[in-house]
Amino acid sequence: MGQEHIVDPEFRPNGLLQQDAPELLGALLGLVETETATLADPKEEAPRGLLSLQQGWGYTSAEKDVHRAVLVNRLNRTAYDIPMLLADVDLDTDEAPEPPGIAGASVSAFAAASLLDAQEHADNGRYEHAHLALDAAEGSLAQALITLHLLRLVLRANRQHDNDAYKDATRTPLTTAWVRACLRVRYGTSHSP
Repeated sequence: MGQEHIVDPEFRPNGLLQQDAPELLGALLGLVETETATLADPKEEAPRGLLSLQQGWGYTSAEKDVHRAVLVNRLNRTAYDIPMLLADVDLDTDEAPEPPGIAGASVSAFAAASLLDAQEHADNGRYEHAHLALDAAEGSLAQALITLHLLRLVLRANRQHDNDAYKDATRTPLTTAWVRACLRVRYGTSHSP
């Protein structure tokens, strides 16, 4: 694809090591996903190249267990990547409200990953692990429903064309505190993992 990952000699004076493989794979994955987004833009009514993209992916993941592992990893990556949309939000201040839809989208991805994980454990007779994964999915879905409701309140206030009501709806103590707590639980004290 005409790109290369530059290795900083200050941090890696001996070059790349086996433990650097995840970072290199992440860089390759980022490049592939960026290229994919230009070919199959989800904002288009009928994304160009989406069918071919899905077919190509299908050819490389015929084994069910590998396919499931790839999907779970992708969903978890997505859940951790979503807060990158909050790059300009300081979670430690009350100045800027966090968009509840972003927190909700993140926990929804976690819920999907947990559900796939629960099913895999159940299929293999690991029922205690399946229950733990279901608990994680249920908690994430509850958080997603709350953020959905909060976003609906924001939209309702916005529809009334009252800027003060819009600001109040997005900055209520419940909204700000709850979304902050949700993001801190998932990602620590900052908005990135």
